[in-house]
Amino acid sequence: MGFRLRKSINIIPGVRLNLSNGSPSLSVGPQGASVSFGSRGTFANLGLPGTGLSYRTRLDHVARSRGSNRTASDPALRQSLELEAAELMSAITAIRNIHVLTPDPRTGIRWSELESAYLQNRIMPFNVPAPVRPEKPEYLPLPEQPGASDGISFLGKRFESESAKADRHTENVQRWQQELADIERENTLRQHRYQQQRTAWAEQYANWKFDAEEHEARLATAESDARHQFCADTAFFESYLAEALTETEWPRETLVTFEVKPELSTVLLDVDLAEIEDMPDKIYVVNARGTELTEKSMTQKAQRENYARHIHGCLFRLAGIVLHTLPFENVIISGSTQRISKRTGYLEDQYILSCKCSRRQMASINFAGIEEVDPIKALGDYPIIRKMSSTFIFQPIEPFTLKAG
Repeated sequence: MGFRLRKSINIIPGVRLNLSNGSPSLSVGPQGASVSFGSRGTFANLGLPGTGLSYRTRLDHVARSRGSNRTASDPALRQSLELEAAELMSAITAIRNIHVLTPDPRTGIRWSELESAYLQNRIMPFNVPAPVRPEKPEYLPLPEQPGASDGISFLGKRFESESAKADRHTENVQRWQQELADIERENTLRQHRYQQQRTAWAEQYANWKFDAEEHEARLATAESDARHQFCADTAFFESYLAEALTETEWPRETLVTFEVKPELSTVLLDVDLAEIEDMPDKIYVVNARGTELTEKSMTQKAQRENYARHIHGCLFRLAGIVLHTLPFENVIISGSTQRISKRTGYLEDQYILSCKCSRRQMASINFAGIEEVDPIKALGDYPIIRKMSSTFIFQPIEPFTLKAG
């Protein structure tokens, strides 16, 4: 995104984007245990915190191999497969319905509580650690182009026909081309996100240095002056919000930029949204005999609808977090994604959603029944800028600004 706002942070996820296997995939689960979805399959990941040890198994492949030699239903096998299918579908539902984690702004912090925290903060030494410079990404090596003899069996060396040899080589080349495209896309995204993180770090460090100097100056101010300054202390509000955001579990390592305007009782926030290619595109069911866990492709419309719910849910949840954390009245929130520009051919940030949420509007939501809320329709009731078709295809927009809003 264009870093049009003052403060930048990375939200470290509990539901996360896994980029370590050459193909991007969304993961859901706590640190040390997760289920991941991607173009190479569905995996269960289990880590042992503090040991450096981890276990990874492919659920869809394991389930099939487990039942491949069975001809009759085994109740224990069926139960095991149904549990695996339920876990997979639960993870997909969690990504689709991320808005259900939105806190109710009405139960958030009050002005009196925030002022007490502010006055206490003034007498404490500045102990916020300096932002850590991001490490350069490790790029995945490109796969070697397959040769004519790759994948041939021992017997095939003597008995394989020319047509079978051509079919095998064609299949190998197609697989190589897909893997090459996946890795090239992955490396491009890694470079793009590193550049974003590097720019964000430079801004974070400058803000951190400024905040440290401001804090030292505030230590010398009398309490009566401190109470007067409280309502206009942008750095304090931004630091308080940043702390809340960094403690939030998110679907991937997410870049958020924001700016607090105390005089307008408004927070402006931009978020880097997931790509539709990173969303789960399969559903999982046990076959009729109870011997296999089968994988079925979602329709393109269903995948796009899940994506639309997810990104609307991200904005809805962030708005709720802001209004729960700060007793302000308004949030202007916009979401961008990375797409290949038709003008330049380069990967560029493009905004696809932007809305204005007020405390009064959020108070109309029944948070006790948040599971019944459709985030697409909920945000549609607010002032919103979006170009979304009836089949959930998004076009770039110009987001809200304070001047335009």
